[in-house]
Amino acid sequence: MVFELVEEQGAVAPGKKVLIDVGPAPGAVGLVSASVLIESKKGERVLRVFSPHFPQVSLIDNEGVSSLPVVELHQLADGTNVVILTRNFVVDSTEAGEAVARSVIERIGLNEVELYLVITSGRFSGTGDVYAASNDQQLLRRAVDSGAKVLSSVENLPVDRLTASLMRKAMTSKVRTLLVLADTEGFLPDFRSAKRVLQFLSALLQMEIDTRKLDEEIARQQAFLRQMEEAFGELGEGERREGRPSYIG
Repeated sequence: MVFELVEEQGAVAPGKKVLIDVGPAPGAVGLVSASVLIESKKGERVLRVFSPHFPQVSLIDNEGVSSLPVVELHQLADGTNVVILTRNFVVDSTEAGEAVARSVIERIGLNEVELYLVITSGRFSGTGDVYAASNDQQLLRRAVDSGAKVLSSVENLPVDRLTASLMRKAMTSKVRTLLVLADTEGFLPDFRSAKRVLQFLSALLQMEIDTRKLDEEIARQQAFLRQMEEAFGELGEGERREGRPSYIG
């Protein structure tokens, strides 16, 4: 079966570059981090991929706007030769993963990638730390110096078929690869974990990242959680005063 793709392409800066790959994962840590990076560094979309073989659903964002499943590649500006690969759905088909990986590689050139950096997240240690693993010991030391802890195992990681395909191709071509895992509870968009990832990236890549809007989101989320905690506390107290049983779960 032919895997058909529809692509809209812009300009990719020449020269060696960093490819940052993020997809949906618990807490949306990578996607939040990518959004902040793209806005902070004036990212420009250079590749957009649609396909009839992606899930045939309409996705609704927080503002009620619908969109189709799409894979996008953004080139950061502001003197930074970094490209960011994102998607708004999990690529769970091997065929789709391989086809999109080929499109990405054809667009930027795997030989032009000096660092392939995967950002994902999951419930790992409960500490909120950032963990890293790499096929290059010097790169792993840089990651540790930038604030990450060494990831002891890379089994059962929350990555989709697109990332798996790109990782195989990067490893085969001996591209330095860094896997970054953010620890998260994953119940809500984890803005605090995203902030820690951005602080790590800022140190690792030696770039300044404007996180002021993210800080505002963190403050709003914390205020909301406190209000919810107080509301549930008052509800439980009222039930105890009335002598009614209180159920959890």
